[in-house]
Amino acid sequence: MKRKRRNSLVARFLFLGKPYFGEVIPPRSVVKLLAPWGNHQGRVFRIGYYSRQDGLDCVWLVNEKGEYEQTTDQNSISEDFQILRRSDESDWFGFNREVLGPISTEELLKLERV
Repeated sequence: MKRKRRNSLVARFLFLGKPYFGEVIPPRSVVKLLAPWGNHQGRVFRIGYYSRQDGLDCVWLVNEKGEYEQTTDQNSISEDFQILRRSDESDWFGFNREVLGPISTEELLKLERV
């Protein structure tokens, strides 16, 4: 007996996860956490490059040391964070781009005042 093929959209959903169709904050943008997340309230993060495996709804938060520290989603970014600087980065996944490195405290304070 021949197996029935799954609809390609169903297969895509099962293997690649739910696609995201809302507004996406560009990588290298700078955000400040306003919501109480443990001891992290008031911290400033940069948005890391997205991963094709995770999709555009999985936002990586990069700390001042340049480490990909935490993840959140796009809805949480709009509700719990203040966008201090929106990047003009056009490459969502960071192909052929430099890795986000450490940032000094002075640079973070300068971005926070903007």
